[in-house]
Amino acid sequence: MGMQVLHEKCIMSAVKAKGGDKMHIPVFFMTVEWGLAGLKDVINVHPLFVHSPIGLLLAAFAFYFLGSIFKKDELLAAGKWTLYLGTFAAALTVWTGLQAEGTVPHGYDVHQILLLHKYIGFAVLALSAALSAWVFFSKTLVPSKGKPVFLAGLALLAIVLTQGADLGGRMVFLHGVGVGRKSMMMQEITPHARDHHEHGGKDHAGEEPV
Repeated sequence: MGMQVLHEKCIMSAVKAKGGDKMHIPVFFMTVEWGLAGLKDVINVHPLFVHSPIGLLLAAFAFYFLGSIFKKDELLAAGKWTLYLGTFAAALTVWTGLQAEGTVPHGYDVHQILLLHKYIGFAVLALSAALSAWVFFSKTLVPSKGKPVFLAGLALLAIVLTQGADLGGRMVFLHGVGVGRKSMMMQEITPHARDHHEHGGKDHAGEEPV
């Protein structure tokens, strides 16, 4: 019952002060720390970049297909520029991912997911760069020669990108990889010698025997 009352107080936008019409500031405005406090627990900067190529490249896929169906140059132009920006974002994401790879301990099973996630990232970058170069050198909004192949490439890019994003989500939300410094401290306290796996060192206790 007490928890329910507390929950209701947090949800209420305001409450009247006793004996007057003055309104109190909601509880959550006073108890939640403001600013970019979440950056204090960031282990590496990779999470700050991962969503940009996902959003931009999927948007490029949508813009190009809608622009081709409805024959709208405005949509094709939006697809072109989101493809360029998405490729640039993918390059930053791959680079930060390579830097982040050795910053978090993880077990053997997670390591297999990480490897596939990394190689899919390379594939996304290579494919988006190839499609961007194709558009750039065609000097048009969409290549007139081989347009079906170009659109098929965008569809393939969207599929591969989605799979890579799913693998990244599995590592974070199902296995808790790199979720914050406090989590890392708990992992160090908790015995996990069998599953421990680090890059750049000789500690590979979680690997399968050869």
